[in-house]
Amino acid sequence: MLEAPPPLWAAAALGLTLLGLMVFLCRRHWAMLRIGYNEFLLQPLRNLLMGDSKEQRILHHVRQHAQRGDPQSVLDAIDTYCSQKEWAMNVGDKKGAIMDSVIQEYRPSLVLELGAYCGYSAVRIARLLPPGGRLLTMEINPTYAAITQQMLDIAGLQDKVTVLLGASQDLIPQLKHKYDVDTLDMVFLDHWKDRYLPDTLLLEVSPSPTGHRGCPDAQAGG
Repeated sequence: MLEAPPPLWAAAALGLTLLGLMVFLCRRHWAMLRIGYNEFLLQPLRNLLMGDSKEQRILHHVRQHAQRGDPQSVLDAIDTYCSQKEWAMNVGDKKGAIMDSVIQEYRPSLVLELGAYCGYSAVRIARLLPPGGRLLTMEINPTYAAITQQMLDIAGLQDKVTVLLGASQDLIPQLKHKYDVDTLDMVFLDHWKDRYLPDTLLLEVSPSPTGHRGCPDAQAGG
């Protein structure tokens, strides 16, 4: 009986080890692989074929299925679309429930959101603000800002929310003089992770937050 030379056994062992490692990594990071597949392969292909963007499709779905003036129906329509059709960077109903409990407990009068995306979290926050409460939401992408404004219009919350277009590091220093903001009751950080610390430091001096800061995973989205 012929025996395989030692180098062949070593190569086979190394191959099996690498295969096991790949299987382990795929199982451990399956969610990230799935998100990457959807975001970088499936979504661009769908955008090309349909002639629009995922965010525009979400808005179209809300227009078709939400009841105008009913914020909860807007949230439900977005949650349904993102769970059944295309994944998106929304807070979602599970994390949204945590957000709801914080808003209901502290009843902030003035909230700042960094990162609006499609307006999901803006609708979620604004619908629970007390009478006279106000939300300022900052968004650097003009397309996302426009979609957020339309979401708020459908939800009937346009009078409670001001959408500020621009980079957070540019807008935050303007809050006091341009938007008459002295203090904030709550800040919801949901934009780029590398801006969390710099923007928090900016907020400490202009203006000073008096409430609690929420820092969810940026992939939860707004």
